[in-house]
Amino acid sequence: MRFFLMCLVFGLLVYAHDLRSAWAVNAGILHPHFYSPNQMYAQVLVYEGLVRFGKDGVIEPSIASSWEVSDDGKVYTFTLPKGMKFSDGSELDAKAVEQNFSMIMENKKHHWWLGLVQVIESFEAVDSQHFVLRLKSPYFATLKELSLPRPFRILAPSGFGDYMSISPIGSGPWKLEKSVLGVHDIFIPNPYYRGKKPEFERFIVKVIPDPHARLLALESGAIDILIGREMLSVENFVRLSKNPKFRTQISRPQGTNLLVLNSASINSNMRKAIALAFNKEMVLKNILLNVEPQADTLFSKEVAAFSANLKPLGFVPQEAHNLIEQETQRVFTLTYLGSNPTQKAIAEALQGDLAKVGITLELKAKEQTSFYQAQKNGDFDIIFNETWGDPFDPHAFLGSMLAPSHADYAAQSLLENKQEIDLAIREILHSNDEEVLASKYAFVLQALHDSGVYLPISRMPVFAVFYDERLQNFSFGEMRSEFMFHLLQPKMDSLR
Repeated sequence: MRFFLMCLVFGLLVYAHDLRSAWAVNAGILHPHFYSPNQMYAQVLVYEGLVRFGKDGVIEPSIASSWEVSDDGKVYTFTLPKGMKFSDGSELDAKAVEQNFSMIMENKKHHWWLGLVQVIESFEAVDSQHFVLRLKSPYFATLKELSLPRPFRILAPSGFGDYMSISPIGSGPWKLEKSVLGVHDIFIPNPYYRGKKPEFERFIVKVIPDPHARLLALESGAIDILIGREMLSVENFVRLSKNPKFRTQISRPQGTNLLVLNSASINSNMRKAIALAFNKEMVLKNILLNVEPQADTLFSKEVAAFSANLKPLGFVPQEAHNLIEQETQRVFTLTYLGSNPTQKAIAEALQGDLAKVGITLELKAKEQTSFYQAQKNGDFDIIFNETWGDPFDPHAFLGSMLAPSHADYAAQSLLENKQEIDLAIREILHSNDEEVLASKYAFVLQALHDSGVYLPISRMPVFAVFYDERLQNFSFGEMRSEFMFHLLQPKMDSLR
């Protein structure tokens, strides 16, 4: 009997060395430079950039230990420490950084939404410890965009293949050990990581597309933690916060939750009517349960100070009804992410509000890949969207509007002042002059606000729920897709 109990306890202790979570889809091939279906949270786990976006927006060392910027703002010289290694033990030096920048710029058509890509003139590893980046013109957000989850993350030369064929070898705290499509992704600690190494032997991310099934997995004890905007509804977050078994954490707001109205299919009159008919306060109260602050502008005034001068339309359903009396097109489609229960609930609320003023809204659920493809192609009347939080907002988010990579480009396509907006954004991207930036930001934000293309709903925090008896030392990262799983520690006084 004693032998049996010892085996049982030992087995539980080994089991406790696994950290378990869930995500709606697999991590993807984990190419550090590319987009969907690669999941940003996983790219951040595996790869690092030259620099990191730190607390209060301070840019911190990452692969580079230091950097210098020329007086004209066009030359950045990064210094890398000696002896750094990737997770396979291969050398991480300036030559590896140069090889990554070469791949990024050879495929820059995929990254044209990012302002930095447009101003890079040249780059080179002058020796093993120094990497030089030269720009065509000064670029205000250079270091911020080098810290993004993608594309400027560094892959080991030993992982390079042909175009999309790579082995995911990085220098982040975790490395991918195994991926089974539709089942799970398993990460293990990177033995060469220079920061605090993970204390769990494995990090298992189970693939659970259905939100109710994810919740059941957490409540049944099959996983330890859920974190992320799309992983559980606000309703379930609030409910679990009252359960003493769990600890719940909420981050500072990271971006704006909003609807995008396509100017190619909804005219300005109808866009205004839809905004006036939307009972946003009821959504904030009944669906978002007063957890998320109300948003009436694309960016908060903390992100872009000129937002403070923009005036919201408010909830005036009678005015909405009057506006559409002469309109013949009153049927529109709203596209939402099928795995996101909060989007579904908001879509149904808006559907009810618009029906009261004579507008029919048909709801269309899509899985993740086709949802983002619809955004990119402009295949929508109304679609959910989000600004991206730090360090994207507002600079990189505005820059992305110039290319057909997200919902913004298509939605703005038939605005009368589209060319003026684009020109002002380009001036923002290519200026370090504070007066020019202030003037152009003020114009762009006012023009987009007046267009009615954006219908802001709330400022978005990130939610986390985990077992209090199992985990400790939880913290949020500084980006909404940066989850500090490597800092989590098991509570050794508890057996599962």
